[in-house]
Amino acid sequence: MAQKLPLGLRFVLVTCLILSMMLPAGQVTKAATEDCSRQATVIEIGAQAFGLPLIQDAITTQYDRDSVRLQAGQSFRVMLEVPETGDYLLRWDAVSPAEMLSAPIGQVRVDDVFPAPAWQRIIFPMYYRNSTATFPKDRYGNDALIRQERELRWSKADVWDVQRLGDAPQSVFLTAGQHRLDFTLSEGGLYLGSLYLERVEPLLSYAAYRASCPFEAVSNFSVTLEAEFPAYKNDTAVRPISSRSLEVTPYDTYRLLLNTLGGSSWTKSGSAVYYKVNVPQDGLYQITLHAQQNMRSNFTVFRRITINGQVPFEEWNAFAFRYSDGWVNVPLVYEVFLHQGENIIGLESTVAPYRPAVETIQQALLDINSLALEIKKLTGNQRDPYKEWVISDYIPDITERLNTILEHLEADKNLLLMVSGGVSSPEVLTYQMAMDNLQFLAENPDQIPTYMNRFSEGSGSAAQLLGSLLPLLQSQPLTLDTITIHSADRLPQQPKVPLGRSLSEGFKRFVYTFRPNPYQSLGADEGELEVWVNRPRVYVDLLQLMSDETFTPQTGIRVKFSIMPDESKLVLANAAGIQPDVALGVSTNVPYELAVRNALYDLRSFEDFDSFINIYSPGALLSYVLNDSVYALPETQDFWVTFYRKDILDSLGIPVPHTWNEVIEILPELQRYGMNYNTPLSSGAGLKGYLVTAPYLFNYGAQLYSADGFSTGLQSEEAIAAIRFMAESFTMYGMPLTTASFYESFRYGTLPIGVSNFETYIKLRTAAPEIDGQWKIDLYPATVLPDGRQNRYATGSAQACIMFKNAKHPQEAWQFMKWWMSTETQTEFQERLVLNYGPEYLWNSANLQAFARLDIPEEHKQVILEQWQWLQEPVRLPGSYMQERELSNVWNRIVFDGANPRVALDRAVIVINREIRRKMEEFGYLKDGKPVREFKVPTLETVKGWQENGR
Repeated sequence: MAQKLPLGLRFVLVTCLILSMMLPAGQVTKAATEDCSRQATVIEIGAQAFGLPLIQDAITTQYDRDSVRLQAGQSFRVMLEVPETGDYLLRWDAVSPAEMLSAPIGQVRVDDVFPAPAWQRIIFPMYYRNSTATFPKDRYGNDALIRQERELRWSKADVWDVQRLGDAPQSVFLTAGQHRLDFTLSEGGLYLGSLYLERVEPLLSYAAYRASCPFEAVSNFSVTLEAEFPAYKNDTAVRPISSRSLEVTPYDTYRLLLNTLGGSSWTKSGSAVYYKVNVPQDGLYQITLHAQQNMRSNFTVFRRITINGQVPFEEWNAFAFRYSDGWVNVPLVYEVFLHQGENIIGLESTVAPYRPAVETIQQALLDINSLALEIKKLTGNQRDPYKEWVISDYIPDITERLNTILEHLEADKNLLLMVSGGVSSPEVLTYQMAMDNLQFLAENPDQIPTYMNRFSEGSGSAAQLLGSLLPLLQSQPLTLDTITIHSADRLPQQPKVPLGRSLSEGFKRFVYTFRPNPYQSLGADEGELEVWVNRPRVYVDLLQLMSDETFTPQTGIRVKFSIMPDESKLVLANAAGIQPDVALGVSTNVPYELAVRNALYDLRSFEDFDSFINIYSPGALLSYVLNDSVYALPETQDFWVTFYRKDILDSLGIPVPHTWNEVIEILPELQRYGMNYNTPLSSGAGLKGYLVTAPYLFNYGAQLYSADGFSTGLQSEEAIAAIRFMAESFTMYGMPLTTASFYESFRYGTLPIGVSNFETYIKLRTAAPEIDGQWKIDLYPATVLPDGRQNRYATGSAQACIMFKNAKHPQEAWQFMKWWMSTETQTEFQERLVLNYGPEYLWNSANLQAFARLDIPEEHKQVILEQWQWLQEPVRLPGSYMQERELSNVWNRIVFDGANPRVALDRAVIVINREIRRKMEEFGYLKDGKPVREFKVPTLETVKGWQENGR
């Protein structure tokens, strides 16, 4: 009979066995004390336990364990056997498929509940790398961004809070015994390998780390890495930028070199870059960064430093980078163990030291909004400076609640001062201004109804001041030049620029500024197509690169792109004979103004035009049609859809409205809680253009113009009904007259539902992590007609591309326009934009086939594409600008002056008809008030007929 081992020895053997299970096969297993890493008890559960088919393909060959592949909506259940009660981390070996551009998202329930909100939205990491080792050059010799591609890297995925505020992954408390884990993949696709249950252990202090590390410091070693060339990264927004400083490397007097990394592109918590370094021997090394943080005055930013995937000790979990107006060497202070061969150094932006302040502000905003809502219920949201309130009789604890908010803010203000080294920053001053408002109101609580502009409403209120602080505290900008790994006896020297060289370079650059900017210079070489682009340089650079890579080799046509000097001067450029062949990014109102002056080329004169336009929504072309001719192609396309806060509507029991009748039904309930519904008419002041007024007319079945186009169509009963509803939405139903920012109001919950566009969508996707997963979109509300039909027409104008009539190379220009708007080119362009610059550069192509390939949530994409089936742009004709203006004036007269809709409209009709007739005579369609030339008013059926002919 075998002899029993002592209990202590048995525990050691079990721990070693578990540790060996978690290490990938083929790697040398080292004891914790041999590589200075900390010990942790880990339980591994192989993918075969997930109950899904195991898979083997090119991706799984990089992984030495079993794995499964999941698609959105798939789930599995695993039983966990927990050896002892305590806090545990859940980690997965994971990688997303090569075709994915957005991170997969999953959720986990433990024993049928979410352990914390973060477990409802687990974002799995994705990595990207440069496709080449050197920067390509543009045609002017300047560096261009390297095309990014996916790095298919198996890695450990942790559960982090969505905003990445924490200093460690989320853990779950488990009692000893059996537990049930349910995993569901909500979005995207994902390969999953083993699941690890790891007991939470605190990070070692550096003293403890050093004491446990048996290695000595190395000597006589130094290697410098250029920061602009990371091995890989987890956020495409983090990109190289150009610095003209003489202290950075490399440097060129005349050329723009992408010689640093980060800056304003590296601000988001959780964004990380990774560098590979080879060292000759095991030992302790030092790391020094050549860095600059001059974007935020007196503000300290933080980075989490990892070595081979782990934070080695507590001091590197949030390493501080102080404000510096110039480039400085920042030693990472401590020596760290690197093993012989390849090591990976990670630098991750983290907001963890500011977490208490961020959470305090978020709670303060909730408390302020809650208290403001209670006050509005009492006062009926009426403000009368001559009416006195004794609010404390109705809300007895109001002073105590205000003082509690103040106490928490005071503590966090002191925290900010401590983090910034005792130096007052703009953030601290903003804190103080918000606290001063609250202090004033706490001393005079009965005056709050009169001073709501100091409490919760207006740009200087406590709520708005605190709200503006949130994105500032969560932004962590840092710029890197180099990373040096070295021994203690090879410290890198701070670069010093001799005065003579500084003066010489400054003079040379000054002289060079007198040369014309090649990106804005006009004119092209002989035989070269000239294209002006009404967009920033990042778009122009990518266009030039793609054209040189693809279009020119395929067709032999060379293209020169220039940044458009001034869109409003296109008419003058045409008159002066310096117009380009093609212009891109032109605002939607410009093509008609040029076409009616005979400045543009009729694109329908090309034989394949009808077949080409099948990539568009028929209504997208209506603004560019003049008689039977088309003078522009839609390039980008907006959309108007319903945005709603699912969490708020669910908590109030309010259904999502699908028609305007249903919107009106939910308004009293929303307004009872101090909330409302946003419409496009609420956005901004001044002229209410066709963009927001025309859909009301379309949906009531009204025509904008008479059949011959020589008078307005606003006399109809349908038009009067549409305008009446357009006004009564505000006068009778109390929708907000003005909304300073629907995005901000939506985030804070004061407008939890409303109609908005692509701009709001981008902001919510990229700059509102705190409500990620809590909002959705739906179709534009339908207008129900008396016969039961439902119309939900909406505009979608954005930007267009045009060809000038005097183009030197019209056939080549048409070839270019077809190439540019083709599905393949638009798809590649939108992918490269996101890969190079991040999701903020999402491209809303008017090409429906290309948009269908855009990497956004499928449910969002389907809503947008369905809404685009209802896209209808207002037709333009000579004098239509007066109708657009008068529609706005009619709305203003009804809403603000209380005018009768029919009377207001009758006045407008006279003005509109007079201007239309005047312009029709000017352009030769009328003479002495009588038609002499037919004017054809295009309709949706007109464009659909062209598309049908081209099929």
